[in-house]
Amino acid sequence: MAEFRKPRSLFFPLLLITLGVLIFLVNIGKIEGTTWDNLLKFWPVILIIAGLNGIYKRDGWVGPLVLIGFGTILLLGNLGILAQNGFTLLWRLWPILLVAIGLDIAFGHRNSLWSTLLRIGLGLALVAGILWLAMTTPVTGSMRSVPFEQSLDGATSSSISMEVAVGKIDLAGGADADQLISGSAGLARESDLDTNYKKPVGGKSTLSLAGNAVSFMPINAGAYPWTFKINSNIPVSLTLEQAVGMQNLDLQDIQAEDLNSSLAVGTITVTVPQGTDFSGKIECAVGQVFIRIPKGSNVVIRTDNAIVPVIIPQTYRRTGDSIEYLAGSGNKVVLEISIAVGNLIIEEY
Repeated sequence: MAEFRKPRSLFFPLLLITLGVLIFLVNIGKIEGTTWDNLLKFWPVILIIAGLNGIYKRDGWVGPLVLIGFGTILLLGNLGILAQNGFTLLWRLWPILLVAIGLDIAFGHRNSLWSTLLRIGLGLALVAGILWLAMTTPVTGSMRSVPFEQSLDGATSSSISMEVAVGKIDLAGGADADQLISGSAGLARESDLDTNYKKPVGGKSTLSLAGNAVSFMPINAGAYPWTFKINSNIPVSLTLEQAVGMQNLDLQDIQAEDLNSSLAVGTITVTVPQGTDFSGKIECAVGQVFIRIPKGSNVVIRTDNAIVPVIIPQTYRRTGDSIEYLAGSGNKVVLEISIAVGNLIIEEY
């Protein structure tokens, strides 16, 4: 009896063909944007190729079908057809891949027609479930807005930190003169806002805000807004830790001494304050970092980027992992920016 051999993998040949076609279409102007932009947009095709290759190699039905459906849904997100981008959907839905692998292991040893039909049906059902989740966003009833404010207590400086699982953080200056911070946090119904405040010692106060992890991570991170205003009259150190979502940090009216921001998946937008020295450390595993710097600033940026296209003003100079612009007598902006996958944009205002 002849030994059964699985067909040879076509994954890398198909991947090379797809990359070649994509780059060719970009080069001749049939697809708008740079090659990097389009790679970031069309990366879910890798999952589709992996799924097709799995079916070709007879690795099962559930896993390959889910990979194809998963990749298609993430691609629709990146193309703007679904509400959220592919990175956000991937962060939310990846555990379904584990379910698919488990089902293939459980039923993979059975070669009957009914077993095959069952696995195909399970695969299609999982794909339908992924699509349903991707198109479903939390209703307003699943979120509550928790107001919070903290008095200044005579502080002359402060350290403020926020720890957010999923959400959209909007920070700006303009809190009342007697308030350190005021605003609201969007939380799931089953979550609470954890606060830890220490009164001024030597004039400096400390405040931390944390949203308890949600049991149902939303696809629409913007459905959980964290909107706060910070006192504009005292120096403040800011620390932000976030898993998924967006950070919009307008520091123009905040005396921000330094900034430490970390985000796993999403986008970070930072507007650097004018007329003062500023330093910051920004880390984003997957997503986009957008930095707005006042014109005339002396800029020194150290980057630690893996697969990252970088856009900078024409007057800036990039040498290796360093981006600099020396204006002369202006204020100094020193940044450390780390991105694993995504893009970095520097803009003057």
